[in-house]
Amino acid sequence: MKTITHVLAAIALVAIVGCSESTSRKDDASARDKLQKEQQKTADTIHQGQQDVADAQQRAQQYTAAKPVTPEQPTADQQKVADAEQKAAEKLAKQKEKEREAAGNLADKEQQFKATQDRDVYVKNVETKLADTDKQIDDLKKRASNAQGADKDAINRQVGIMKTQRDMAQKALNDLKSADLANWKNHQEHVQLALRDLDNSMKTVR
Repeated sequence: MKTITHVLAAIALVAIVGCSESTSRKDDASARDKLQKEQQKTADTIHQGQQDVADAQQRAQQYTAAKPVTPEQPTADQQKVADAEQKAAEKLAKQKEKEREAAGNLADKEQQFKATQDRDVYVKNVETKLADTDKQIDDLKKRASNAQGADKDAINRQVGIMKTQRDMAQKALNDLKSADLANWKNHQEHVQLALRDLDNSMKTVR
């Protein structure tokens, strides 16, 4: 139940922030399942190879006991033992390569999932801050509507500055959201600078 809840939460967060690229917990779990299957196939390949070689050795021993041969001339069954060993080694090498690929894919998915979580949490925090800014701008507009003369002009100027800086922060955030997952942090500084300017303006509001 907890796993299902975590998956739904991750999906909901992605839906909220609306980023262009993401890796979900489901992707991570799928990669992990793939690795486990490849590991099991590797174990099965080892077991089957050992069994094939043992069977070939047993047949060779039975033939040797029934009809001794000179050491210089291997029997057909002895050659089959060598062939079985070679085939088993080749199959194991191929399966090991698949297992390594699955392990590498899992590592990539885990890294991407972590990056997705970090980015989405950051985006959500910034969007919450921008929403708070919108409320403050609305409050200033109401004050301006009730003010007169120089006070009204001063408040309206403050509203204009804050709206401009808010829009710049939103644009920087949109660029971050549309960036490739691997590059989202390259856009983080632009968002931070825009938020800093916005914070400074908000502190001057009286």
